[in-house]
Amino acid sequence: MKRLDRRDHVDDVFDQMQEMFKNFQDFGEDLAFGGNVPVDIMEEEGKVIINADLPGVEKENINLKADQEGVEIAAESSHEYKEENEKYVRQERSSRSFRRKVRWPSEIDPETITAEYEDGVLTVEAEKEESEDWDIEIE
Repeated sequence: MKRLDRRDHVDDVFDQMQEMFKNFQDFGEDLAFGGNVPVDIMEEEGKVIINADLPGVEKENINLKADQEGVEIAAESSHEYKEENEKYVRQERSSRSFRRKVRWPSEIDPETITAEYEDGVLTVEAEKEESEDWDIEIE
């Protein structure tokens, strides 16, 4: 009768768990925390364009960080609603926060990143970094 070496199976399970957590972490970078930030990512005419929908958010409440790896969008929004009548007073408040990190689909030149916010849509643009083709001599 063959005896099983338990260390091999434990190591396999451990490796599988590490891979699962790594995949979850990579997937989670593109998810929003505290709210959903839908984005459209486009490549056209030597540029990469990211549009993020942030309805009801004031421009001053948007924090944008970008580098050669990607863009991180963080925003906060709060609203207060007050209604008074002869018989009752109703007052409601809501606040929400968004955070999302999006990776560039291709290499970009970080010096060309621009952003604008209009009608609840944040647009971030960057020029693609031109890669040089190399002729390789085959020996």
